[in-house]
Amino acid sequence: MKSILLILLFIFISCDRGEKKLVEINGNTMGTYYRVKLYSDKPARAHKKDIDKFLKLFNNVFSTYIPDSEISKINKSKFNKVKMSDTMSKLMTVSLDIGRKSRGYFDVTVAPLVNLWGFGLEGERKKPSDEEISKQLQIIGTHKLRIKDNWLEKDNKNLTIDMSAIAKGFGVDELVKFLEYEGYKNLLVEIGGEVRTRGKKSDGSLWRIGIEGPNESLGSKIVKVVPLVNMAMATSGSYRNYIKYGDDVFTHTIDPKTGRPITHKTLSVSVLHDYCADADAWATALMSMGEEQALKFAEENDLLAYIQVKTEQGVKILVTKSFEKYINKHTKN
Repeated sequence: MKSILLILLFIFISCDRGEKKLVEINGNTMGTYYRVKLYSDKPARAHKKDIDKFLKLFNNVFSTYIPDSEISKINKSKFNKVKMSDTMSKLMTVSLDIGRKSRGYFDVTVAPLVNLWGFGLEGERKKPSDEEISKQLQIIGTHKLRIKDNWLEKDNKNLTIDMSAIAKGFGVDELVKFLEYEGYKNLLVEIGGEVRTRGKKSDGSLWRIGIEGPNESLGSKIVKVVPLVNMAMATSGSYRNYIKYGDDVFTHTIDPKTGRPITHKTLSVSVLHDYCADADAWATALMSMGEEQALKFAEENDLLAYIQVKTEQGVKILVTKSFEKYINKHTKN
């Protein structure tokens, strides 16, 4: 009898291990796609139901496209002081911290300028005047926001918030946390190109993610493959989203200092970080700075950055010492 029970136990354990296969779940969120890979004995459709529900709740906090989302209510408020949920307060705290550390190059109040240039939700497709730009520059600035006990205080009640440059990364972080709570230890989560991994693949190999760069026709190609070891990676780029006014071409990346689209030759910035929200925000900040200032700032602040720059000879790659060290450490795994 004892031997039969041992045999049955062995079969049960073997079957359980065999059922945990790599499952990929795909869907749409935040105006883009999401992709999740994990090892499970459930089919993809079972996970998709829970993930879609989770992301719907997330969107109801941060999406400016949803009229009654929390961020929409904050922007519509006629008061200088607004109560925030714990989730909103958490991301707002990170946003203001990076805004301060980046010397204002990351700015969640820049949406009016994005709209002014025709890139935003309410943007009109026309080149703004110097006067219009100057007027908006007087209003924006993360230094005009403060957080105290989940209350957001605004110097100007007309100041609006847009977290599109950090929300996807934060969504990745929160979804990873949700799946880990559900018991999944080896996984990959991606939302619109922002990605984070935990653990390894079943064969012990690392999760590897490609960094895209432009080809001759301004399409994309993989220029670097990065092993992600319990890390996140986010990329900010300028060569895909642009507007043409007359003979002039303007990228969607707005410099919060000038109120105008960037004019430097940086094509994209990819940043590795423990958290995807931070990687997302820092990629945006470095993209706004331009290659020379971005590389200097990233080196001084020990950021793992990979910068692509357009030159007459082609695309030049700049990497920080910490990025290079990380790659060298994990390329043999």
